[in-house]
Amino acid sequence: MTVPPKPFFVVSCARSGSTSLTRILDLASNGGCALEPAPNLNRETRDMMDGRLVDPDAVLRSTVVPRAREGMAEGRIYGEKNVTYGPFLDRLYRELDCRFVFLRRDGRDVVRSLMDWHERMFGSIYRECHEMGNLSERALAAAAKLPGHLDTSDYSRPRPLAGEPLAAEWEHLSREEMCAYYWSRSNREYRAQLARIPASDWIELDYTNVDSDRILEVVEFLGLEGVEGSAVRESLESRVNSLGDRIGESNKYPAWTHWDSGMRDRFWRIAGPAMTELGFVAEPAAEWRPAEYGQWWIDHEGGIDWYEWMFESRERVHRDLIDWVSADDSIRSIVDFGCGLEVGYCDAFAERRYVGIDLSPNNVEWCRQNRDNPLHDHRCVDFVTQDLGERFDLVTSSGTIDNSYDVDESLRAMVRASRGWIHATCYRGWFPELDEHRYTYESEHQCFYNDVSPSRMRRTLEAVGCTEISIEPIPTGNEAIPQETRVRARVPA
Repeated sequence: MTVPPKPFFVVSCARSGSTSLTRILDLASNGGCALEPAPNLNRETRDMMDGRLVDPDAVLRSTVVPRAREGMAEGRIYGEKNVTYGPFLDRLYRELDCRFVFLRRDGRDVVRSLMDWHERMFGSIYRECHEMGNLSERALAAAAKLPGHLDTSDYSRPRPLAGEPLAAEWEHLSREEMCAYYWSRSNREYRAQLARIPASDWIELDYTNVDSDRILEVVEFLGLEGVEGSAVRESLESRVNSLGDRIGESNKYPAWTHWDSGMRDRFWRIAGPAMTELGFVAEPAAEWRPAEYGQWWIDHEGGIDWYEWMFESRERVHRDLIDWVSADDSIRSIVDFGCGLEVGYCDAFAERRYVGIDLSPNNVEWCRQNRDNPLHDHRCVDFVTQDLGERFDLVTSSGTIDNSYDVDESLRAMVRASRGWIHATCYRGWFPELDEHRYTYESEHQCFYNDVSPSRMRRTLEAVGCTEISIEPIPTGNEAIPQETRVRARVPA
């Protein structure tokens, strides 16, 4: 298919992959893509968003428009990348009949990258933030070399206007929160502008987990030629414009899979609506679930010996639950979130309705083949996101919340499935000093290893109306981990 030649613009918020894409598009034999040519409208963009730019069309006609026309006059397809054209897209389209490539990237990844950019490289992202940050010598030197009043890049970043929800608290926000606002506001501006442009003249590209095939679709859309798949793959693998590419260092700021629960809350409060609009959250309950989460457990075939060993290694904790349930005849139905092969519980609860829930289809199928109690059932379900269709006298979970992608949502899921009690144990220990859950994602096992905050769990359960909440250490008899965390609560009627 022959695509009529038109100039094009690669647009995105910063740290979304636009430099990487620019390098790839610039390989074309019949065109090129300039990297942030000057003037790049840093001040004009901010003034436009704040309603202070008097004649935006005149600005474009004296800067961007003539260089695009000159580039096309050379007989090649002219393209350029900038991260400051958000409020001008519809005007650029009217002037140039151009095309746009809109890059989006998961906001959590962008915030992490911006924080590394600030702390390791430049020290100049939202200079007004009250937090200095953990700046490297390089970042301190760069910030000192560029006075704030001359820093047009930082000026270009949006700030909330008077009357907007965040305006009154802006000066007190953390830099992560300011970066979350930047990501959200910028991407919403781009989408609002693109909605005014015919869909045939713009394309959206998710750079979060982009592959060469998708980039080649963009190449074809722009009418570019001579860009080979092997060159695209090589460029992607080189991680253009990363810390490693720029200064030979690895990322320092923690990936979002290692953010504590407070950081998650602060990000979601500001960027959550835009995350949903951009399709980065398929369902709110799973907003913190990595794409590959749980795959190791799904593939793993531990066998009955392994699960018996796991039960025996925490037998004192398991017996505490079994003894409590056995003493209460009102608990006639039980669902077990993260049941494994149901070792110990299938026998202890032989006289009661017991439903084992597990993420592993191998475990569930083994239970169906080997556990034949007619009062019992076995289901392969992600209990955080999937409704069970019934409620139980007791919802229990033993050593599973520690590995969940969202401790609080796991607790809320337990409450939703209960008509009486919830009971959970957290095998990693007792952490009374933590005010927020501490998440650590282990890519090898594709799950989290969480240190759970008792005070945070209490706040979560109180917020959904639970009563008789007991969160306390329980002795294990294990020298390595002498105490686990036990939480028990009555759910609201």
